[in-house]
This record gives sequence, C-alpha cells and structure tokens, in this order.
Amino acid sequence: MHLKSLYLRNFRNYAEAEIHFSPKLNVLHGENAQGKTNLLEAIYLVATGRSFRAQQLQELIREGQPFFFIEAILLKEEIEHKLQISFDGETKKLVLDGNAYGTLQHLLGLLPSVLYTPSDAELADGSPMARRRFLNLHLAQRDPLYIHHLSRFWRAMKQRNTLLRQKKGDGIECWEVEMASSAAYLLQTRQALITELKAPLEQISQRLSSTRETHEIRFQPSYPLEGYLAQLQRNRGREQHLGLTLTGPHRDDFSLLINSKQTRGFASEGQKKTAVASLRLSEWELLTKTAEVPAVLGIDDLGLHLDEMRSALLTTALASLGQVFVTAPHLPSGLSDAKRFRVTSGKVLDE
Repeated sequence: MHLKSLYLRNFRNYAEAEIHFSPKLNVLHGENAQGKTNLLEAIYLVATGRSFRAQQLQELIREGQPFFFIEAILLKEEIEHKLQISFDGETKKLVLDGNAYGTLQHLLGLLPSVLYTPSDAELADGSPMARRRFLNLHLAQRDPLYIHHLSRFWRAMKQRNTLLRQKKGDGIECWEVEMASSAAYLLQTRQALITELKAPLEQISQRLSSTRETHEIRFQPSYPLEGYLAQLQRNRGREQHLGLTLTGPHRDDFSLLINSKQTRGFASEGQKKTAVASLRLSEWELLTKTAEVPAVLGIDDLGLHLDEMRSALLTTALASLGQVFVTAPHLPSGLSDAKRFRVTSGKVLDE
C-alpha cells in the first residue's frame, strides 16, 4: 500500500494542489513557511485521521475559506482506493471507496504510517503525555480493539471523576468495573508493544551510533495488571478531595535508556536524537511486520534530527524502506534517487 496521489483544496496555505508521488523516496524541499510541513500534515491526516500539529480541524482550513477538501488515491496490489476528507467548520466527512462516514476513525490502519518530527524530542525528555500518544497512535493503527478499550476507559473514567467531585458513592462501582476491564487490555497490549520494540531498538541504534551505544526501552505502568479494581476502590477517599483518578492507563509512561542511563538528565542532545530516530524506525519495522506491507514513513525537516555522521547513516537506511516522505529546506545529499518536489508559496513543483 502506498499513496499514489494527493489533491488539496483550501488546506492550510494551499488554495489548490495536486501531487503525484513515487512509491519509494519523495523529497519536499524549499524555504521555511512555504508549505512543506503542511503537505506532510495532509498525508498524516489521510493515514491517521488526525493532524500532528493542530488540536482542531478548524485550524486546517485555509484562511478566509469555508472548508477544506482532500482527495487521496491509495494503491494496494495494483488496486486503487479513493478517499475524500472534508470539513466545513462544523461537519467532517469521510468517503472511502464510495462509502460515507461521519468520523475519520475508519482511516486508522488503512495506510500504516510513522511520522518523525522535531517535536519527537519529547519522547526522550518531554512529558509522559507525548510517550502515551506514541503508544496510542501506534497501537490504534494495528488493533481496532485497542481503540475500543481506550475510548471505553476514558468514558468510564470521566463518569467516575464526576462522581468523585460530587462526593457521591452511588453508582461509582459500575464505572470502576468498566475501567478495570479496559485497563487490563490496554496494559497487556502496551507491555507487549514495549517488549516487541526492544530488539529492533537495540539493533537500529547500534547502526545509527556506529555501535558506540546501547539503547533500551522500559515500560512504567501506573497500576498493577491484577488488582486495579481494588486499587480504585481503596483510593476513592483520597481521590474525592482531588476530583480525579490518580492511577490508570492515562498515567502510564515508558523511558528510553542509553548505556543503562535514562535519556532524561543523562544523555547528550545527539544521543537523545539517536534514541528517538531509533525508536521511530523500530516503530516502522513493527508496523510493517503487522500490516504485511511497508508502512509509510514521514520525516519532517531531516537536517534537524541528527548530526552529520548519524544523518548520513539514516539517509542510507531510507533507501531500503518503503514509501518515504522527507522535508528539508535544501536538497539533502545522498538522496539522488528520490523524486523531488520544490514547495514555494503553497505550490508544489515537480523537478
């Protein structure tokens, strides 16, 4: 499966654009603030149903326009699939192979995708929220049941928190039972993913660091696999004063380690970047294995991620992957086989 073409109308700074991509390496280059990342954002929206920068779809509508529209042609085993996404400020709509949906959730897993951006530095030393988002987006693309349990847990926790704030005990137990049921699935699935990531993370980080470093990943759940329901019941009194639930999947975390030391507080900036690049490439490897087709890889601003030596090693690795989209202010060296596009003022020109 790969993205064959993309049509944009009133999306970010694009009034209208149509782009036909290579099934392998694609380089989008041009000066800053011309629309390179906006194009990558549109591709990610097609793959996941969400933006990696905006909280609301409203932010994606071109200034002064009433809507945005995206049409993408995907190719899988020589069969084309057409999808259309539109949003008019109130109603979002997805049409996939002629079938209409009122939610973009149906996109998850259709075009398996991994995105590596400068903000991924948070995976090494940022807030736990960024790392939970990493787990959620990866698992949502490969396991529809994960999305079900994640939504179910949040819905039940919202009801529990309301009752905690109201200092009411009646009815709270049924929500705790629902939370515990879904939390067990989420914990098991997240633990399994962290275990799967360990081997490729070690292997890829060895290549990117020229075998100078060893990398590890460790899961840090906030609750036990067995006994979470009892923990919720024990914590009711204390949590009533706070009006919120203190433990659960919404508080899970994981840590990256280099030479047995956590990246937070010990690693250099170069080491952190290597750890994050290794994590993203490991994610790509797992997603590709699960989907049984090469996942799409997007890298926003290639030159910002690694030093010269590690960047050269990453560039070499890109040639062996599936469809790749790279943005950069200038044409990166070592990507001579790529299809090149120059992006300027919301226009995309083939080179």
